[in-house]
Amino acid sequence: MAGLAKRIIARTAAWLPLFAVLATATACPAPPDGDAPAPRAARPDVVVVVIDTLRRDHLNAYGYGKPTSPRLAELAKSSVVFERAMAASSWTEPSTASLLTGLYPPRHGAHEYARVPASATLLAEVLHAAGWRTGGVSGNPNASPQFGFDQGFDSFDFSGNEEAREYPDVAELVAKARTFLQEAHAMEPAAPRFCYLHVMNVHGPYRAPPEQRERFLEQPFEEFPFQNEIWKEILRKGHIERRKDVTPAKLHDLTARYDGAIAWTDAVVGGFLDELLAGDGGKNTLVVVTADHGEELFDHGGFGHGFTLHREVVDVPLLIRLPGGEGGGVRVTEPVSLVDVAPTLLDRLGLLAAQPQGRFGDGLSLAPLLRGGKIERDAPIVAQLERGKQGRAFLLEQWPLRLILTERDYAGREDVLELFDLEKDPDERNNLLAGDAPRAAELRRKLAARRSQLETAALPTTTEELDEAMRRKMEALGYGSEKGGGR
Repeated sequence: MAGLAKRIIARTAAWLPLFAVLATATACPAPPDGDAPAPRAARPDVVVVVIDTLRRDHLNAYGYGKPTSPRLAELAKSSVVFERAMAASSWTEPSTASLLTGLYPPRHGAHEYARVPASATLLAEVLHAAGWRTGGVSGNPNASPQFGFDQGFDSFDFSGNEEAREYPDVAELVAKARTFLQEAHAMEPAAPRFCYLHVMNVHGPYRAPPEQRERFLEQPFEEFPFQNEIWKEILRKGHIERRKDVTPAKLHDLTARYDGAIAWTDAVVGGFLDELLAGDGGKNTLVVVTADHGEELFDHGGFGHGFTLHREVVDVPLLIRLPGGEGGGVRVTEPVSLVDVAPTLLDRLGLLAAQPQGRFGDGLSLAPLLRGGKIERDAPIVAQLERGKQGRAFLLEQWPLRLILTERDYAGREDVLELFDLEKDPDERNNLLAGDAPRAAELRRKLAARRSQLETAALPTTTEELDEAMRRKMEALGYGSEKGGGR
């Protein structure tokens, strides 16, 4: 007990400098003297915030009843809110690569520690060539220069996780993003800036000051502390094996820790975004807030992410706050994918038409939806998960139907096919396969055709050899185990 008490005291003390960072943070830069610049809505600053592991249904802006995210809910009032956005995979590297390239995972191939291909074009490369100062800040090694995510960035800050901690706190990463914005303005005041910020606290083991977590607990379940050692043990033992050990009280405690991490992230990121939009009402700033994937809290019998393609790990938030809050409060029900984000931004900035065939990757510009119009897709939304020895999983959505195919290519196990009607069954509880085999067969044919189309146009990739330091960073996050890590 004495050792545990010391660890708790040490962890609590470790938060004190982070509170100091947040409390003493200065506003994001305005020009140092003189009048504010005239609005430049055609070339605004662009800030893309990725909140790692954030499932959509735990945000107040999407109807969650617990007060996890009041700052993002306030931002939603001046943003276009996408109610049915889907990640392209259920773990960081392939999903974030899809966000930044507009390519689906079969095209960019950035999974199982393969690099984003040099032949792929990242959003930052287009903006840099068009005159934006570009900076990246990431706390996740799976979205770092190690795997090619720095293409097109003037600077990319990845400090990773130090010994005895899982990842940098959100306050540290926000401070680095703020520094980039200040220095970029000082270096070239007339140039617009692009900042990609990838924060980690909502990723297990759900780091937050104790008072944030305790807001969501009536009585803390002290026998389930869920520190990093227990979290990694759950991942090592696999996807379903620990479900029998998770009592309602433990699940309540686990969910409170997850919600507390969201609340802490909401407070810090919300304050940062308030700074960005202060003064001129954000007339010169375009903000995107999303997630790379969600998190399963035993919704379908398992825990973590990177194991399935069910709704709790692929349904993500997407808020687009246009300069001046244009279109604020509009809620879009059209299903969209994260591959659509980069082409949407380029379209809004007047840069999409100059891309080959007027497109960027596999995505579709959502600009008409931002204006209250409609879009017509020429191909269905899909997602893919590569799981090494555990096989692969694929998803095709043709609203309101969602087909999930899990391939079992080892130990002689058979494929698993699931069909859900998301309007009638949003939690994906009722597999319609037996009762609607013809529609399932039709969607499976469409999935096979789309997979073939994407795989035929795949870019060449190379797999990274991890040095010992990077391997330790991965293991601290639960990656690299025989059963696939937490991803």
